[in-house]
Amino acid sequence: MIFLLTLMSYLLGNFLPALQIGKRSGKTVLAEGSGNPGARNTGRIFGKKAFLLVFLLDAGKGALAVFIAFWIDGRPVIELLALAAVMLGHCYPIVHRFKGGKGAATFIGGVLVFNPIWILAILLGFAVLYPAIKKFTAASVFATITIVPCSIWLNDAKVTLLALLVVGLLLWTHRADLQISIGRNKTR
Repeated sequence: MIFLLTLMSYLLGNFLPALQIGKRSGKTVLAEGSGNPGARNTGRIFGKKAFLLVFLLDAGKGALAVFIAFWIDGRPVIELLALAAVMLGHCYPIVHRFKGGKGAATFIGGVLVFNPIWILAILLGFAVLYPAIKKFTAASVFATITIVPCSIWLNDAKVTLLALLVVGLLLWTHRADLQISIGRNKTR
């Protein structure tokens, strides 16, 4: 059952709503802006409404995967496994030749369902980091590291390991943004 849940979560992640936006106009997020099929690039190309729609749909994928895992099994480790799988599906979708988004919205949706208190920890981390970094994306992504101590508090090594995996995936998919942000701060 866990294998099927993980596979289903991965395949759910393969649905990239950003690719549907703009089909009538002939534009595609893959050829415009950063080329990333995520909410931020969609907003850059098609405006705020398109950003919001894609963000909500991508977050909904994460939320749905975690909710289904909770409903089927109820163990936190299985819920985080579903979140990791849906994020992998979003970032590396097999149906789109492994070229997907960066997983931030999917992560946010999943964490909101898994444990909303973790969002508060991330917001606190962001509030501390943003004044020092002065880059929204870098501060946001680095702030996700706060979920690791939160998972340690649950006293479950498997949950902590999966929290590290999920945060590691976000750091990896945002590595170019993080390098640019850190590089800019060193030159100032």
